[in-house]
Amino acid sequence: MSGDSSQTAPGEPLLRVEGLRTWFPIKSGVFQRTVGHVRAVDGVDITVHAGETVALVGESGCGKTTAGRSLLRLIEPREGVVFFEGRDLLKLPKKELRDARRTAQMVFQDPMSSLNPRLRVRDIIAEGMDSFGIGRDKAERTERVAELLERVQLKADHMSRYPHEFSGGQRQRIGIARALSVEPRLLVLDEAVSALDVSIQAQVLNLLSELQRDLALAYLFITHDLSVVRYLAKRVCVMYLGQVVEEASAEELFRDPQHPYTRGLLSAIPSIDPDRRGLDVSFEGDVPSSANPPSGCRFHTRCPQVMDRCRVEEPQLIQLSGRQSRCFLSEEGSCGVSLG
Repeated sequence: MSGDSSQTAPGEPLLRVEGLRTWFPIKSGVFQRTVGHVRAVDGVDITVHAGETVALVGESGCGKTTAGRSLLRLIEPREGVVFFEGRDLLKLPKKELRDARRTAQMVFQDPMSSLNPRLRVRDIIAEGMDSFGIGRDKAERTERVAELLERVQLKADHMSRYPHEFSGGQRQRIGIARALSVEPRLLVLDEAVSALDVSIQAQVLNLLSELQRDLALAYLFITHDLSVVRYLAKRVCVMYLGQVVEEASAEELFRDPQHPYTRGLLSAIPSIDPDRRGLDVSFEGDVPSSANPPSGCRFHTRCPQVMDRCRVEEPQLIQLSGRQSRCFLSEEGSCGVSLG
C-alpha cells in the first residue's frame, strides 16, 4: 500500500471504528418480506493504536465476532465508519478494499475450517503472497514460507504436509503464519485460542506476544475468556447485546469494574486471590433476543442493581477518568467495587 491516503497520521489510531451497526433482516411469509432485524452490532466504537492489543469481550451471542468481521467487511455493516490507516474501509470500492485487507488480517477460531484441506501448507501460506505479488518468484516465496513456519515455532519441512496432519495448536500456528505472510499491521483474532487446551493456549499466547514485540503488530483480540484478556490486552471493550457497555485499561477493568455486567463476568473467573472474593455478582434470567432488545438499558432484565430509570431510559457511554461505562450508577459513583 502506498500514498498518503493509506497512512496513519501521527498520533492517530491505526483503527478507529465509530457507530458500527450490523443488522440482519428477519424474513417472513411467502414473499419473504422483512418483518424485523437482528441487531447483532448496534452502535459500536473501538480504537486500536499501532502496536496495541485491544480486547473485545462478552458472552456468546453478544455480537463481538460480527463486529470483528464487519469492520473488515467480511460481513457488510448497515452503517458506521471504519478508519484504518487513514481510510474509511466501508466506503472503499472492492479493488481498494482488497488492497487494504493486506495490512488487516483475520485469524479465525477454528483453523481447520479456514485452511483448505486440499492444499499443502506451503500453498496455504503462500496464497496471499501470490495474490499480492510479494516476492520475486516462487523460490523466494517458498523461502519466506519456511521463515514464517519457524517464526511460529514449526519446522520448515512442515510445508509439504496437509492441514489434517497437524494438531489443533499447530493448525492455529499455520493460520497465524498465513496472516503474517502479507506483512499486516493489524490482526483481528477471533477466539483464536478458545478451542485449544489450556497448556496450548499459553504457548500460542506467548507466541502472539513475541510476534507483537518483534513485528510491532496491533491486535483486536475477540474472546469470551477474561483470563486470556488479562494476560494479553492493554485495553478492554466489554460488549453486551450489540453494544459496548464498558471500556477501560485492562488494569483498571480488573481492579475496579464499573458496569454490573463486567463485574458479573469477572466474578465467574476462578480465583484464590482474597481481594477478589468480594466480587460476587450473579446474573438472573436469559440473555434477551437481539431481535427485540429490552427498552431502556439492555442489561436491566438481568442486572442485580437495576433501578426504575434503567427500564425506560437508555444509558449512553459515560466518560470517566480515562474510561467509559454505559451505566447510570457510574454517574452516581456507586457501581464500581475496588479490588485493591
